[in-house]
Amino acid sequence: MKAFLEKINGFKNYMKTCSSNKFEEKTSGLKGELILKAYESGQMVREIRQSNIIVNTASILISRLLKDNSEPMGGISYLAVGSGNPLWELLDPPAPSTSQTKLEMEFCRKAIDFSTFVDPESAEPTEIQTNIVDYSVTFSEGEAVGPIMELALFGGDATEEAKSGTMINWRTFPVISKTNTMTLTVIFRITA
Repeated sequence: MKAFLEKINGFKNYMKTCSSNKFEEKTSGLKGELILKAYESGQMVREIRQSNIIVNTASILISRLLKDNSEPMGGISYLAVGSGNPLWELLDPPAPSTSQTKLEMEFCRKAIDFSTFVDPESAEPTEIQTNIVDYSVTFSEGEAVGPIMELALFGGDATEEAKSGTMINWRTFPVISKTNTMTLTVIFRITA
């Protein structure tokens, strides 16, 4: 009987170990990267490449899209720029937060020029579906003129109207004073 009880206890311990390890698989969450290039007279005058904060409301949009595709009708569709909170230090704005739902001071919004899958090995655009997508917008010389300190992607029921839609990400950075002779290309890379 003692040998039988030892086997039962051994089996119980084995099952405990199996069940506690069963759900320890790590999954990667959404990650973002900002690639921003400012050009004046065809010459690059500023480049920013930083990680990007995916905000909490992004998961709500994903859930809505997964539930059924009738509401909302689309995913990420607009990029918005803002001048930030007037109380911010121009060269040292606060770090972005995942709880943010709107830009502090949005002043320009533009539809995504193009989106493309990105090869995880080469970081180059690809026709093959991957877990990485680049969303790109170029603001030409007369667009988004002013001090820029924050950027965000919006989706769901987003329109060209400020504060519409669901915020996906948020990035703050030291001020870029965009002039009417400057071109600004923004690429947000989202990795799922």
